[in-house]
Amino acid sequence: MLSTDRKRIDYCPGDAARQALDAARLLRPNLRQQALIDYLIIAGLSALTHHPWAPPPLHGEDRDRWKLPPSLGR
Repeated sequence: MLSTDRKRIDYCPGDAARQALDAARLLRPNLRQQALIDYLIIAGLSALTHHPWAPPPLHGEDRDRWKLPPSLGR
């Protein structure tokens, strides 16, 4: 059942994020897109808080210019 107090977050991914979603879809093919996005947010936060892990170099604030590192892409 959908909670009535759930906050809606609009999301329009940049190119690197769309590529990451496509790659993640291959890893978790049974998840609906929203569940996949939730999974990636939770997994990403976990990875960021468990050291020694370093995020990929996503320089600057313009997410449309971010590039997915070759090790994560296809």
